Amino acid sequence: MMYPKQFFFTVLFLAFNIPSFYGQTSKIDSLKGAVLKTTNDTSITKLYIAIGTEFEKSNADSTFAYYTKALIKAKKENLQLEIANTDIVLAKYFIMHFNDYNKAYVYTTDAKNILEKLLLKEKSKIEIKKIQEKLISVYSGLSIYYSNIGQNDTSVYYTKKGLRLAKIINNKNLIARSFYNLGIQSLNTNNYTAALNWFLSSLKIKEKIDSKNLHEVYIALGDVYSNLKKYSKAVEYYSKVFTLPNTNYDANVRSYIATGNIYLKQNETAKALAFFTKAEVLVEKYHLKRSQVMLYNSLGIYHQIMGNNDLALQYFFELLTIGEQTQKKEVIAITKLSIASIYEKKNNDKMAIQFASSASQLAKEISRFNTYWACEQLLSTLYEKQKLHQLALHHYKKFITTRDSIENKINTEKIVKAEMNYEFEKKEIIAKAKQDKARAVALQELNKQKLIRNCIAGFSLLIVILSIIIVLNYKKRAKISKALAQKSEELYQQKAVELIKNEQVKSMRNYIKGEENERSRIASELHDGIGGSLSAIKLKLSKIAEEDKNEQIEKVIKNVDVLYHDVRSISHNLITPQLKDSIFIEVINNLVNDIKEATSLEITLEYLEEDKINLLSEEIQVTVYRMIQELLKNSIAHSNGTKIEINVTKFEHELNLVIEDNGAGFDTSKKKLGIGLRNLEARTKALGGKLIIDSVIGRGSAFNITIPC
Repeated sequence: MMYPKQFFFTVLFLAFNIPSFYGQTSKIDSLKGAVLKTTNDTSITKLYIAIGTEFEKSNADSTFAYYTKALIKAKKENLQLEIANTDIVLAKYFIMHFNDYNKAYVYTTDAKNILEKLLLKEKSKIEIKKIQEKLISVYSGLSIYYSNIGQNDTSVYYTKKGLRLAKIINNKNLIARSFYNLGIQSLNTNNYTAALNWFLSSLKIKEKIDSKNLHEVYIALGDVYSNLKKYSKAVEYYSKVFTLPNTNYDANVRSYIATGNIYLKQNETAKALAFFTKAEVLVEKYHLKRSQVMLYNSLGIYHQIMGNNDLALQYFFELLTIGEQTQKKEVIAITKLSIASIYEKKNNDKMAIQFASSASQLAKEISRFNTYWACEQLLSTLYEKQKLHQLALHHYKKFITTRDSIENKINTEKIVKAEMNYEFEKKEIIAKAKQDKARAVALQELNKQKLIRNCIAGFSLLIVILSIIIVLNYKKRAKISKALAQKSEELYQQKAVELIKNEQVKSMRNYIKGEENERSRIASELHDGIGGSLSAIKLKLSKIAEEDKNEQIEKVIKNVDVLYHDVRSISHNLITPQLKDSIFIEVINNLVNDIKEATSLEITLEYLEEDKINLLSEEIQVTVYRMIQELLKNSIAHSNGTKIEINVTKFEHELNLVIEDNGAGFDTSKKKLGIGLRNLEARTKALGGKLIIDSVIGRGSAFNITIPC
């Protein structure tokens, strides 16, 4: 469907983009030539993916053909990493061009299984990092899939899983992507403040490392401000998409549609149509199926508002076809409701009832309750027009019940009106019954004897039924009592387990507190006792040396001096840091700097949400300090590495500490934990946390600690 104005935009677009098409064709020809020249299967697979990626800009069918070629080649030669790479691009293809999340999920899951197996086998650090980067993309894809089907908790799980991995490999781009996904999840749950913070955090990183590809973040920020009804701010961010040097047609279309929707809300219909028309030109040219769903819905609503019901129906029916092809039940339900509302305006009540009933059933099936109660309200109106008052009342009650469960309020006037109609009909029935009463009197006497017999039989049957009910009720009560007793026993056992667990945690905390007290006592004894004695010995020896110059005495004095400083250093490390009136991050910085000065190691410290980390309880701060101190000491003593990375991150309700070195590593399945690591594990458990040790011989070690706070 192309109108004169759209034709003008298409011609104008082609005029300015013909050079880029020639450039793209030249690059594709070059890649095809490279395929003919190489015999390496891995290289051929990568070239097929590159050609498919180039066709993403102009031809969806060719894109799919080359991605499929890549997958067939990779599977034939059993190139596991290339199979995973091809799965990832195919998943992206089905979302971008067909809005088909189910097929994308199949490819993404296959890639996940392959990559996780490869990660366990791989020894090369470079290859491990490549696999981890691919895994983060897969976790991001799974996050988007679960978000799309409404499982927001699972979506958040995969996003945080990817974020932790991104921080371990210190990939800023993937960290930014994880922040973006967390923003989308907050947006889906209407938590606009959290969404805004996540998107701005993502934008802050992306502006530094990839300022040409900010399309998705700009659109997301526009969506937040649109939901907050700050329309001018929303349009400002949507417009920024077109200032970026890298062209992203899908993002351009979504920005046009979103801007058009804002103008439609403000009744600026001419501006809205102009933006929708721009979007339609790009959708038809580049076959952007995902954006097509958004566009047809917006155009249908636009023409419905403008009174062009036939044209609105055309868009909604095309949208319905797309929804049925991709099995998007939410799209089908909403579109059928829109079609029903147009038929209702056209007084085609039969078709309106057909589509509204189908939409209602589907909306209820997928728990889309806003759509469901809107369908029931429309059905009530339609049946009222048909003077089918009982059906109208039936659907009206469904509408009221569902709406109350969502909005927690009652539309009193409509209920009263519906009940009044019902009462009016009831009175008419009673009046008619009175007219028939006279005719019934004659028959009453004839039926009297028969009625008496029937009453006796009925009474007997009632006694039997009541007896059965009493017996069944007794059995049911006995069964319930047994179940309650069993449940009480289970609860008792559960509470006992929790009590034992709490006592164990309390015992661990007391042990750790006692350990800190003992450290302080030993430090005091070393400093004041042995340190003082060594100082006195050095003083006496110095006096003797003044009277009698002797090289042996000088050596003894130097040895005593070294021993004295060692004692001071040990006592200093044993003393619990004073955190109450200190800034925690500065305390950790001081610890790291002291170790850097004393060794030749390269140690980096990174942290996120510094203000929140500094506000942690003193108990957690002391524990984290000791953990860092212990892990640094272990790495220096055993890893033989040259680099240590420390990451401290505060999420909503947990603290994440990751310490990684590039040393020799160890086999976690064979090596027993030493005293230091056992203490580390005990401290983590005492705070209800979790410790994950990831180490492979020759690859280094990573300690991932999560503490609820």
